[in-house]
Amino acid sequence: MFQSPDSNLRAAGVVLLTLAIFAVDAFTALDIAIAVLYVVVVLCATSVWSRRGVLLTGVACATLTVGAFALTHHEVVSSPMARCLVSVAAIAITTVLALAGMAATDALRQRSESLRLSEAFLASTQRISRTSSFRFQAPGGAMHWSEEAARIYGVGLDVTPTQALVRERTHPDDLPLLEDVIAQSDRGEATIELRHRLRMPDGAVKHVHMIARLAADRDGKFEYLGALMDVSAAHEAAETLHRTQAQLAHATRVTTLGELAASIAHEVNQPLAAVSTNGNACLRWLNRPEPDLLEARLALDRILADTCRASEVIKRIRALARKGEAQRLPLDVNTLLRDTAALVQRELSNHRIVLLLNLAPGLPPVEGDAVQLQQVVINLLMNAMQAIDGAAPEWLRRQQRIVLSTRLDGGQVEIEVADSGPGLSELQAGRLFEAFYTTKADGMGMGLAICRSIVEAHGGSIRAVAQAGPGATLAFTLPCAAAKVEDTMNAVTGAPA
Repeated sequence: MFQSPDSNLRAAGVVLLTLAIFAVDAFTALDIAIAVLYVVVVLCATSVWSRRGVLLTGVACATLTVGAFALTHHEVVSSPMARCLVSVAAIAITTVLALAGMAATDALRQRSESLRLSEAFLASTQRISRTSSFRFQAPGGAMHWSEEAARIYGVGLDVTPTQALVRERTHPDDLPLLEDVIAQSDRGEATIELRHRLRMPDGAVKHVHMIARLAADRDGKFEYLGALMDVSAAHEAAETLHRTQAQLAHATRVTTLGELAASIAHEVNQPLAAVSTNGNACLRWLNRPEPDLLEARLALDRILADTCRASEVIKRIRALARKGEAQRLPLDVNTLLRDTAALVQRELSNHRIVLLLNLAPGLPPVEGDAVQLQQVVINLLMNAMQAIDGAAPEWLRRQQRIVLSTRLDGGQVEIEVADSGPGLSELQAGRLFEAFYTTKADGMGMGLAICRSIVEAHGGSIRAVAQAGPGATLAFTLPCAAAKVEDTMNAVTGAPA
């Protein structure tokens, strides 16, 4: 029951005080209510024992009061009896009040401990998840935040948060975003959200995500409750994933170039052979007794044209093989598809597959990286060729074909690759663009997954049409460059610009 040496001393003092009061009450002739002093004993007991101990102390004091009365008064006398009853009542009332006070103190202590544990748990959870809480008033009112928010902003726990401090920590390039959110809160919008960067005093940059909701609106003063998350780790992981995907896409392009080596050699050899032929013809025109300068000049013009043609082929191949950051530029989709078709034409011809181009005229440009989009189209064409090659017997090959088509669909350009192969089931169509899923015995299942990543990074979507056959259709869409969409739609519909 005793908790410390100090408690033992207090307990001994309570016992001695009790005995002293009993001795005075029982063995002196004082004509006063000495037993009332037992209330002091009960009150002192609250600092020594538990509620059960205090209750027993109260019962003991009442018993001693009655016992002292019995020792000193052998017959019922009204005045001493009244003092005894008053003393017992005082002891009982004090005991009840002391027990109630102790119960209230225990409840308050438990609530305080529960609140302390809750705050510690919340602080630990916020620190682990790098998520903080805050509240502020708008316009320009007081601001309060949790310990984790102070850590995120890199300030001491004793620093009072202000809008000036938030502006100071915000990256200069993201200040307009912050000012826009502050303006939204000053208008009392229901929800405000912001993703921006913080620049620390040491030059480090943090990426944070803030979201807050309107909690109260009092006379034009808006109070917001919100959360602030440090998403730097997630941002770095996304950047790492992007770099890894870019490296994987580059490796896939290089592998594809190896598969298209024969087609590439043919594309380069054609203009080179034409250069050789025209060069010999030019020499013949010049070696005549009377040189035919006109024909020689025409032959030289053809040589220049063929050298440019060879240069363009090599340039396209070098672009596919290069490793670098994506470059978003306005692109003519039909021109891109014609160039891509030229690279795979020889390979398709060797497999006796006909490639038909059904390109819609007057399409608006799209913004994108030509190399990446060319990689998508080559991959779709090669997959279509392999599907046909693995399904059709040799005598049927010349009847097989792939149709590469384009069309305008609202504000998007759709590119479609349709083959005459065995087709796709519902299951295959649903999983075709998953990483490591393949329908080929020797496939890795990464080509179409990379295609999906590239298309989605361009703001488009890619899909496979499930059909039992014959043939399968894969299509992807790309958003049109904003400046050209309205003009193109007006031209199609005949509406005035």
